[in-house]
Amino acid sequence: MKFAAICEMKNHLPTVAIFITAASWAGFAVWLGLNPGALLPAFGVQESTPQMLTEVRAFYGGVEMAIAVAMVVLWRRGDLFAALLVGGLPLLGSASGRLIGLVVDGFSGVHLGFAGLELVGAAFCLAGAKMVSRGGRDD
Repeated sequence: MKFAAICEMKNHLPTVAIFITAASWAGFAVWLGLNPGALLPAFGVQESTPQMLTEVRAFYGGVEMAIAVAMVVLWRRGDLFAALLVGGLPLLGSASGRLIGLVVDGFSGVHLGFAGLELVGAAFCLAGAKMVSRGGRDD
C-alpha cells in the first residue's frame, strides 16, 4: 500500500470509528430492546421478572440507542472529538467495571470477552479522539 493511501485512511479513522461504534451501540440497543432476556442466561440468570426485563430494555435499549444517536448528531455538527468521547468513554467504563468484577467477584469468561471487546472499541474511539485533538480532522 502506498504511503499516500495509508495517510488518507488515517485521516478518516475518526469518522470510521464514530460510525462503527455508533452502529455497535445501536445494534445492541435494538437487539436487547426487542429481546431483553437474550443475555440473561449468559450471566447466570435462570428466571427473569418483568421489572428486570424493563430495566434491561431501559438501559441496553434506551441508553445505548441514545449514545448512538448522540454520536451521529455530534458528527453531523462537526464535533468529532465529542462524538468519539461519547462513544468511547462508556465502553472504557464498562470494561473497567467488568475487570474489577473479575477480580472481586470471580472469573467469568463472558465478562472477560465483553471487556476485551469494550476495550478494543474504547481504544478505537480514544485513538480517533487523540487524532482529532491534534488536528487530524476528517474533511
